[in-house]
Amino acid sequence: MKKRIITAVLIFVLVIGLLPLTAGAAGGLSNFSRVAAYKSGQFPDLRTSDWYAPYVQAAYEYGLVSGKPSGLFDPHSHMTLGEAVKLAALLHSIYYSGSADFSNGTPWYRTYADYALESGILTSDYPDYTTMATRSEFAVILSKALPAEALSVRNVIEDNAIPDVPMGFSYSPAVYSLYRAGVLAGCDKAGSFHPNDYIERGEVAAVAVRMANAAFRQNVSLRLELTKEQIFNMCAPAVFYIEIFDIKDTRIKTGSGFFIDSSGLAVTNYHVIEGAARAVITAADGKEYNVAGLYDYSKGGDLALIKVDGAEFPYLRLADSDKVLTGASVYAIGSPLGFKNSFSAGIISSASRAVEGMTFIQTTAAISSGSSGGALLDRTGRVIGVTTATAVNGQNINLALPINQVNAFKKTEIVTLRSILPDIRYYDGHFPMPDFGAFAKTPVFHTETVGDTAVYYYRVSDLPMTIENAFEGYVRLLEQNAFSFYGYAIEEGRIISYYINNAYSLLATFGEKDYNGINCIRVQVIGGI
Repeated sequence: MKKRIITAVLIFVLVIGLLPLTAGAAGGLSNFSRVAAYKSGQFPDLRTSDWYAPYVQAAYEYGLVSGKPSGLFDPHSHMTLGEAVKLAALLHSIYYSGSADFSNGTPWYRTYADYALESGILTSDYPDYTTMATRSEFAVILSKALPAEALSVRNVIEDNAIPDVPMGFSYSPAVYSLYRAGVLAGCDKAGSFHPNDYIERGEVAAVAVRMANAAFRQNVSLRLELTKEQIFNMCAPAVFYIEIFDIKDTRIKTGSGFFIDSSGLAVTNYHVIEGAARAVITAADGKEYNVAGLYDYSKGGDLALIKVDGAEFPYLRLADSDKVLTGASVYAIGSPLGFKNSFSAGIISSASRAVEGMTFIQTTAAISSGSSGGALLDRTGRVIGVTTATAVNGQNINLALPINQVNAFKKTEIVTLRSILPDIRYYDGHFPMPDFGAFAKTPVFHTETVGDTAVYYYRVSDLPMTIENAFEGYVRLLEQNAFSFYGYAIEEGRIISYYINNAYSLLATFGEKDYNGINCIRVQVIGGI
């Protein structure tokens, strides 16, 4: 938000006239009537070609605005919060009673502020009513000046269709209400609102007249198809960076996530929060929030619905991922390699790609390590998928889980991250290296230590499962403890897999290996901090 300008003197930005008392008036827009004559050249600084000129004339005739003591209107000067509250109080009073019988208080705005507090226009006092009002603050104040029936929907404006007003900000409902009523129409062809700019007198006149007379309200048509810049500006505030900490409070991995409502409901991949004793997110504005827990998750589906402590978060709307088309343009926002809110663009290479029994959206939008849990967006800024994986041995082969899979998740009860931690035994002195024998229910056949390497042998004949199942399950345990695939080697014609844990400087290897002529599984733990 721009730095606000504070002044200790009264600025005559908008002088509101008083309408004559109408006894017994019923509530309605019909209570607004013309009470003053607008003369040719009434304000020397207005030109008939100025877009706001007819609104200034109408607002003057309604008695809602007048000029400055100099005789000028000064359409580009700004309005204070006090003056915005005064206008809202007058609109409210006239609508309900047909009159606006106010006198200035001490300070001058006190009478109007008290009325606004009593009538529900304001819920609390502003610290400084002489501060200049931003367009978003003005919208919030004016939206409460008239009841909902006086601001009936004229335009179909979808959530998130206003390029610079994503749903989730505290002022968003007010802005969308006024757009839908035709009171606001945007500042450019795209319908942008510029919420942090200060409101000008010319704009105020237009809004005041549209509030008072529905005939002046505008038809607004916003195509919910945005430029790359608009999509990033609208959607990036709802995407966050997430850090995962284990039971020893060591940061073991990072990822991405995004809000889907303002209360802190958010989506990420299950593999991002797997193994977490606690998690912290960093929002786009740099503020940190704790993850309170999970509502629901799917290990097999690799998705999680989490709850972040806090409120009034910007959030993303969800599209119908069943309707995505191959070839359509898409955009990804996430935190690859810790680079927060990185943005990439591409197309849908396949709307439905089966990989290892799961269905993905395949895209050319770049996804890297740390992007997991990020948002894949369509041209309207809606989420179609959760960025999940990339092919390390392919070019532009990236996968996202369809967002419709989240629809089945329950939102009834929160469980802590610790409550879903697996019960794992670790090798002594080598946390968090899972104990293969404990997992496979197989006794150690032989162990030895060479330098910083601990070696464990388990006889294949002692395994209560196939070697393939044992290795598959052990890989899952390693991944749950922030180990990632590092490569493989061939020893005596057998594959030895390597996994690394950067947080603890551990390298794990496992594979078949003979010991004294006996076929064994060898597990090695190398390093450690």
